This record gives sequence, structure tokens and C-alpha cells, in this order.
Amino acid sequence: MSVELDSKLIAALQSNGRATYRELAATVGAPRAAVSTRVQTLLDTGTVSVVAVAHPELLGLKAMAHVSVAVSGPVGPVAEALCASEVAVYISAVSGQYNIIAELRVPSQQDLYDAIAAIRAEPGVRTVNTLFYADVIKGIFMPKSALRADVRLDAKDVALIELLERNGRMPFLELAERTGLSPSAARNRVNHLIDSTALRVGAVVKRRGGGRTLAMGIGVSLGSRDREACAQIEALPGIEFLARTLGRFDLIGTVAADSSGDLYSLAEHMRTIDGVRALETWTHLEVFKEHYARSLDVRG
Repeated sequence: MSVELDSKLIAALQSNGRATYRELAATVGAPRAAVSTRVQTLLDTGTVSVVAVAHPELLGLKAMAHVSVAVSGPVGPVAEALCASEVAVYISAVSGQYNIIAELRVPSQQDLYDAIAAIRAEPGVRTVNTLFYADVIKGIFMPKSALRADVRLDAKDVALIELLERNGRMPFLELAERTGLSPSAARNRVNHLIDSTALRVGAVVKRRGGGRTLAMGIGVSLGSRDREACAQIEALPGIEFLARTLGRFDLIGTVAADSSGDLYSLAEHMRTIDGVRALETWTHLEVFKEHYARSLDVRG
């Protein structure tokens, strides 16, 4: 029961990291006391951390890519070198043809080229394959729309964002005390940041143990019915990330489940979707880095 409940709670926190225990209880259909206990356990054990991420446009990040890296020799030293790069927001060791995947977020196409060239130059890197994001369909820390034109941040907003980047569930009272705002003002500002798409708050999952912490990457080649196939894949349970890409795949994604059997069943189902011509999968073995925060230099 706890694995099933954890799985539901993780999914709910990925959707809304600041959901109250009452809201979470209603979402997962469990008593509030049980939800409070399980969420605190997930946080205390490090299985889940809840963080905030500013809209990429606020950070000046306009080019994003998925990079697959094949390594000669041990993977660890290469992964460690990639983790040191600010432009790499996600680094994972994977099974299959490649050994490491990375997500890069940079200001421009030239910056992206330079970042990939730096990866190729790392000792031990054998080959690098790049997929450019054309459109992110679904992502816990990706906005569903462009930044609203009327969004203007001042120093108090920046202070709130920086606190929530470290602890996305920090209580409004503590946020108020640490920023010099009243509790109601802190609540109003945080809610406005979220509603205006300037900020997303969600759960980062440590990919070990039970409770939807097993993850599989997917690379999909599509036929003519690409829109219908995209919609069906996006609607599948456990899809955490899905993007249209330019490169060897038309779609890439991440799907999470409670067991390897569930991942297998999902992969088999995807292969039956009309419009899916080929599906390649890889398993996330160890996530070395998942950090999306950047400094905001806003004066107000």
C-alpha cells in the first residue's frame, strides 16, 4: 500500500509541489494524516525534494538540447566533469548504446555548440549525439506557455524565488520572515509568480527504491499520424517528460513506474500506437545531477 501511495503522492507533488496536505489527500484519496506522514518520510529520506524553477525566459535560456554521450572506460569521471558545468541541468548514467545523457540549457545556439564541443573534448568521451528540442510537450520544470509579457520582478520576488529554489515547500510564514514581507503578502506574491508562469514548483525524485522512482528514457520515430501519437503517449501514466526533437528521434521522453514490469508494459503499449514506427528505450541507472536553478539579477 505504501508504494502505491508514494507513487500517487510523487505524481501529485510533481504537478504541484506546494499542494497542501488537504489537497494532496483529496488528490490521492487517502487520509490526511497518512498523507502527511508519507510526504514527510519521502522528504526526510531524500527520495523526493521539492524545488522551484524560474521560467527559462527569465533566465535568458532560449536553446535546449538532449545530449547522449558514449564513453570509453569508466563513466564516473566523465559524469563528474559534466556535473561541474552550469549549462548541464540534468546528468544521468543510462543503459544501452550510450552511457550518459545530459540536458543542456543555454542562451543561444552558439552557446549550445560551444557546450557540446566542450563535452566532446572531455577525456574518455568517444561520441556525442545531440537532439535539439523543437517543442517541450510535457515537463515538470518546463512551462506550458511563454512567459507572460506583463511579468515584472522586483527584489522581493527574486528573494522568494531563491528561497523556494532551495525548499519549494517552505511555509509562507517562514518566507515572510526571511524576506521582510507580511505572511499575506508572501502568499500573494508566490501565488502570482506561479499563476503568471514565472515559477514552477515540483518534485525531484531520487531514482532508487520504490514509489515511481524507476525511470526509462524513450526515443520515438513517428509516421504521418504524429499529432495523434504524441497525444496518446502524453496521456500514458508515468510520462514525466516529452519533447519533440530534431535529430535521430522525433520524440524523446521519460516515463516512471513502480517496477521494471510496468515499464516493459508501457513500452509494449507504445509500440502498438498508430503512428509509432520505432521505439528505443534506455534505463536510468544513476542520476548524478538534477538542478535547474540559476541566479536572477533583477533590481527593483
